[in-house]
Amino acid sequence: MPFVPVVNVCGDPDVIGAELDGICRTAGFFQITGHGIPGEVTEPAWTMARRFFDLPMQDKLSVARPTEDYPYGYIPLAGESLSQSMAGAAPPDLKEVFNIGPPVRPAHRFADPDEAWAYSPSLWPAALPGLQPAWTAYYDAMRGLGNRLMSLFARGLGLPPGFFADRTGHGAHALRAINYPARDTAPLPGQLRAGAHTDYGAVTILRQDAVGGLEVLGLHGTWAAVEPVPGAFVINIGDLMARWTNDRWRSTLHRVVDPPGPSAATARRQSMAYFHNASWSAEISCLPTCLEPGGKPRYEPVLAGPHLMGKFRKTITDP
Repeated sequence: MPFVPVVNVCGDPDVIGAELDGICRTAGFFQITGHGIPGEVTEPAWTMARRFFDLPMQDKLSVARPTEDYPYGYIPLAGESLSQSMAGAAPPDLKEVFNIGPPVRPAHRFADPDEAWAYSPSLWPAALPGLQPAWTAYYDAMRGLGNRLMSLFARGLGLPPGFFADRTGHGAHALRAINYPARDTAPLPGQLRAGAHTDYGAVTILRQDAVGGLEVLGLHGTWAAVEPVPGAFVINIGDLMARWTNDRWRSTLHRVVDPPGPSAATARRQSMAYFHNASWSAEISCLPTCLEPGGKPRYEPVLAGPHLMGKFRKTITDP
């Protein structure tokens, strides 16, 4: 069995939940089929992402983040270094990014200005009017899939199926497309397409193309490739989920490197990542089923929103 297994999630939810519990204790990564997300939703969003990155630079810069810490918009090539979130120094990543946030802003008044920041308006390019409806439909589908995964996780952890419904159902989830352009020059020493990092929230749902290059760090310190599976989504556990489970589950380091083969530098890669986050004010403390008899929680409780904010701000490349 590969280190990152493929799971058909169309079946008995209790059986699937138990299977995912075992996988999340070791790999923290898996791929899913049988998810029920139709091509009528995935393909327009994917195509629009490709068309966005093919726009002239002036059109892409029209939706660049207005300030360095604005959460959504376009980030040009080498504008982000994911390894910085691990308190390390690394060259900027060889990718460009377009991010959006929640399509609908909650009606309630925000007590925390940082929560209002998380619901900042997404920026949409006038040159590509079809992008917003395609991405909104995809975002909604991913949110539904994220909720379904959280219910399976609850079953696997011995919790009621709806345990996470309120705790993640009102999160400021985010969607990003990532373009790894072909290049004609050598990278800087230590420079990768995406530096080694963990994700920050509850769970990430990734669509990748057939180019490859995504790797995860195995239990024995070696990197394992996540081989593309047509129609599948790559799922990984984030830092908050690991913290919630008292490290029963693993938030695994991963990175994107040049794919193997002589044409590695000329192989353009695209992916779309949806981040299913915990609700802003959800307290992340050891789940009752994840504490051994006589054991103690490994972490102090944290609020999900401020924790996510701290991680995000570390990824921004200094000017």
